[in-house]
Amino acid sequence: MTSKKIISNSRKYWNKIAIMYHDIVSINYKEFHYGPIIPGDSEFKLLPNSLKNIHSLELGCGGAQNSIFLAKQGAKCAALDISQSQLDFAAKYAKDEAVKIDLICSPMENISEDKLGSFDLIHSSYAISFSDNPKEVIKKSATMLKDKGTMLISTGHPLFSGEWIDLGDGEDGLFIKDYFNPTPDIRYDDKENETVRSTLYTLSEMTNWFLEAGLFIEKIIEPKPLKIDEIDKSLRKTLIPYSSNGWCDYYKQFSKIPGIVIFKARKFN
Repeated sequence: MTSKKIISNSRKYWNKIAIMYHDIVSINYKEFHYGPIIPGDSEFKLLPNSLKNIHSLELGCGGAQNSIFLAKQGAKCAALDISQSQLDFAAKYAKDEAVKIDLICSPMENISEDKLGSFDLIHSSYAISFSDNPKEVIKKSATMLKDKGTMLISTGHPLFSGEWIDLGDGEDGLFIKDYFNPTPDIRYDDKENETVRSTLYTLSEMTNWFLEAGLFIEKIIEPKPLKIDEIDKSLRKTLIPYSSNGWCDYYKQFSKIPGIVIFKARKFN
């Protein structure tokens, strides 16, 4: 399948499921999130120390909740997504929170400094795995960072592509068919046509994307989940930055292996 077709399918998919997605997934604005059922930046402290007046760009923003969080701290935010339906939700949320976000409908593969400018912070939460060419996205993003700028990228951990098997005696374990070629998450329509895919990569491959783009990696985090079994279900939307009933079902697995990996990289000319 060509890159053009993959991008076209992805746009159609996210436009189609946007309403359902925002109905079942809870992402709050009180915290900068990195992925489902894990702590936010109040624990990891990866964001720049001062957010006031910095220029930030969010890739694969969905409802742009992270950009709204940053804008409420004084940042000047742009947020990009392939789906106009997702951006319609972002516009509504930004209006509800009385902040201004520059919303851009575009594939993340098409970003460039000529089109969008340069930024102090470029961030993406659990979206880059849907790109057909994440290495190129990192490379282009690096050229758009200002000197000493920060890039924060979270994505699915390659171990999350494994298959859980029953080991007996109430124990289960992870079977990895091929770590070097993680099985992609491919979604199909009712006619068995591919609609969208999320592809994971080895940690070394992802690490090298940042290094080859000329960035300095400050931190790599493989976070444990929040202890959601100790949080009343009625409070999860408030206390968990990013959650849904479906993601909470993965809690036992995420307690044994990381489902997310977070990269913090900096640019020094």
